[in-house]
Amino acid sequence: MKSSSDIYPVTLLRADVRGDLTEDVYLIKHNLDDDKSVQIAVTHLTLQGTPPTGKPVILNHGSFTNRGFWLSDKGIGLARYLLEQGFDVWLYEQRGHGLSPRNQDYIANTLERYVLTDVVSVNTFVHEKTQQHPYWVGHSLGGVIIASAVAAGILNSENCAGQVLLGTQALRRPWYLWLPLLSGFLQLVVHQKGELDGRKLRIGPENEPAGLINEYIKRHSWFGHWQLRSTRQRLLPLWRAAQVPLFSIAAAADTSDPAKHCERFYKQYGGADKTFLLLSTDAGFSHAFGHVDMVVSKAAAEEVWPRIADWLNEH
Repeated sequence: MKSSSDIYPVTLLRADVRGDLTEDVYLIKHNLDDDKSVQIAVTHLTLQGTPPTGKPVILNHGSFTNRGFWLSDKGIGLARYLLEQGFDVWLYEQRGHGLSPRNQDYIANTLERYVLTDVVSVNTFVHEKTQQHPYWVGHSLGGVIIASAVAAGILNSENCAGQVLLGTQALRRPWYLWLPLLSGFLQLVVHQKGELDGRKLRIGPENEPAGLINEYIKRHSWFGHWQLRSTRQRLLPLWRAAQVPLFSIAAAADTSDPAKHCERFYKQYGGADKTFLLLSTDAGFSHAFGHVDMVVSKAAAEEVWPRIADWLNEH
């Protein structure tokens, strides 16, 4: 079978029609990771009879979820809205989530591996298909992946048009990770489990690998740093020097990634083109949004999605 890309081995996994939506699902086998079994699913959405001509936008979901965060089984979501606004929409699913198969070394997957291999391959593939530099939109962990890629220079002003971060920060240190020996104990427990089940934890339909969870624990423990360990890069100084346009959105009632930490993270960003939006009643919104309903809710569809589309159009 001929590859769908001249850069990477890419196969068309399936082409589905859901109502008036067409979904072409590609599997990118980039071979950039030490684990050569890694394949990344990227879904290209189109409205039937309407070839995409707008700016490409890549949506990156958060932890314990998949592309369903952006597009429900009924075809409703931010992905559909952006498509109707004329954008060219692509859904990226992290390793072992949704249509992305588990790689052989799944348990050892980390945000760092996503940043250094998966993000660059998805960005390059979408650029190859559209001949435009894409925008990236990420929620929670998805936003941290994007921000990490920007700080590390993987996504930069030469290959990325902009970043929209929803409920995203990399600064907050949970107090319990500062307790003596607790960080190491938690890492041991997670390592023994191999992965955490989002259904059992009642926080999402997907699992997360031990490598990713322990990476988070190390990053936020007493001596931890936001960094790429393999390259010894501290990312916060690089975040202050990055120049990719940024739109940061925080939710006033978010307890997972509190608004004050999201705003602090935003203020650390060095780019001149940056905008911050707080979803609160004081800012004119109907209510204080939370971590999930800032994207997935009827109120978000009416009040938040248009603000994202407006920012994308302005850039």
